[in-house]
Amino acid sequence: MLKRKLIADFKVVMVLLSVLASVSALTLSSSSKRVFSGVVYATPLIPLEDAYVTASGPEGYGSASTDSSGQYTITEGLMTGNYTVTASARGYLDAKIDYVTVTGGLETSNVNFLLDVSGGISGKITEVGTDLPLQSVMVTAESSMSGGISESAFTDANGDYFIYTNLATGTYNVTASYSTGHITKDTTGIAVTAGIETKNVNLALEKSGIISGTVTDSISSLPLPDIFIFVSSATGVFSGYALTNSSGGYRVNMNLDTGSYNVSVLFPEGHLSKEVSGIAVTAGLETTADLALDPSGIISGRVTTIPGGQPVADASVSAYSGGFDYFGSADTNATGYYRISSGLGTETYTVLASFGSDFNMTTGVNVVAGSETPDVNFQLAITPSGTITGRVTNTTGSPIEGAYVLAEGPAGSGDAYTDSNGDYSISSGLETGTYTVNASATGYSTISVTDVSVTVDQVTPNVDFQLSSVPSGIISGKVEAESPALPEFPHPIFVFLLAASVIAVAFAKLRTTRKKALSPLARTPTF
Repeated sequence: MLKRKLIADFKVVMVLLSVLASVSALTLSSSSKRVFSGVVYATPLIPLEDAYVTASGPEGYGSASTDSSGQYTITEGLMTGNYTVTASARGYLDAKIDYVTVTGGLETSNVNFLLDVSGGISGKITEVGTDLPLQSVMVTAESSMSGGISESAFTDANGDYFIYTNLATGTYNVTASYSTGHITKDTTGIAVTAGIETKNVNLALEKSGIISGTVTDSISSLPLPDIFIFVSSATGVFSGYALTNSSGGYRVNMNLDTGSYNVSVLFPEGHLSKEVSGIAVTAGLETTADLALDPSGIISGRVTTIPGGQPVADASVSAYSGGFDYFGSADTNATGYYRISSGLGTETYTVLASFGSDFNMTTGVNVVAGSETPDVNFQLAITPSGTITGRVTNTTGSPIEGAYVLAEGPAGSGDAYTDSNGDYSISSGLETGTYTVNASATGYSTISVTDVSVTVDQVTPNVDFQLSSVPSGIISGKVEAESPALPEFPHPIFVFLLAASVIAVAFAKLRTTRKKALSPLARTPTF
């Protein structure tokens, strides 16, 4: 009887150990999949799933992600040319291969990568004095080498962060920033070793001071919404910014240590720029700084061609005072009109209009703040041009945005890019004559239309193009690693121990049940 009991207990133990081993394997596999699913430890190399591979070069760009076997194939966007191919995966160091030759319609295979495992930096971000964890703080690790790369992560609800991608062996500077109500803080000289997690890189952030106030019009006292406020230290170092709300209110509550600050408004619409300096701030406390903006003067007019008097669109017009105390600028619209309505105080101005290499200016333009000085007009000696318009589409009739259209002929040349509707308009550089017009776009064959007749000050419409796509080259390969990446939170060992404890409790309960079942009372039959 005792022998049978020992055998039975042994079988139970073996079953439980088998279950524990299965749970452990599933736990490790599940944890690994949070980093890279499809990892196989039985093979010499680990294929990396969801690695991101990009190919970029002067002739195009393409990308793809790896499957569970680590394979990737980039099938679009690659015209004939040379490319740099880069592979990135969480938990590993980026790798790249230069001068990968691609031919349109053909496959360049076996562009393979073997990624080295990354080091890791982890820690906690808290608030000084309270030790409260700070959530959603951006933590950046930047190599201390000149021009070194940087990686970042955000803290979770417990204030914890873990950066474990693209950190090669070396020293890093770790910075915690963009924490509302706190001051940016960093620590230097953090040593990192590939494949090892550097723990407890903790930072406690001081509370920021606060500058708040209301922005209004100095004449009407009405609040001014959508005004950008910039805050900088007394030494000119940028600290923060805010946008006024519908009531003209603003609040800057980040990166303000105890000290003196400047609050600036640059080029507010309809008003003059303004800066208030010497605002004393104490960390953790709020300081009020209201701003009343003076209205700007206005200069308006039109820019046309000479001869012909045709409107000049997209010409640049700027106005500056004699001592450069005031400045404003604007561009002309499709009918050649412009209006400078910000940055102009009461003063005498020089106004300059320019388009390409052509320009004209006028001096002695008197401006009064809050009033408009109209009819400051300009004529630019721009050679009169005809206009060519049309649309560029693909073979299915869909518009091609960003296609380049070039018109060339003995009488001149001009070019333009298509808009989101595929439309283009060439309106400069085309004297009366006959032109050849070419349309080209990345991924498409170039098409030419010859003998396009153009007349100055007239429109030659409907010079349309339908471009055929050119087969992309293909880059394929595999992304693998020799070692598994550092695990994400939670560490698999914690899950393993949890599973072990659960099974231990179950084992104890089973032993109790068996003991009761074998007791004399339990063996006594009932009738």
